[in-house]
Amino acid sequence: MLDGVGAYNRGLGSVLRHSHLFANVSLSMLDGSTYEQINRPLGNLGARLARGLQLTEDPLTKLDNSLFPEPAATAAGNAALRERTRALIAARLDEVLPSYLSND
Repeated sequence: MLDGVGAYNRGLGSVLRHSHLFANVSLSMLDGSTYEQINRPLGNLGARLARGLQLTEDPLTKLDNSLFPEPAATAAGNAALRERTRALIAARLDEVLPSYLSND
């Protein structure tokens, strides 16, 4: 299980190795007058199911192995990873926010 935002690289040798970005974000929305938490757990269920049943790799998460930082500690200074991660987080928020902001 991967929580948060980051990159991972797995595989055997250089032939079967693959790298991916991940962005697992969670939102909490509060009522502004009562501070009660507003729950909309099934709001983006369709988008999550569609992504899970996708037969091809998501181009936002697939990362060329050459972009994976060596050593991993240098990831924070990598401009390409930063831009790709920002795009991925924006896409995930675009999936979630409309259901949270609807007036159901």
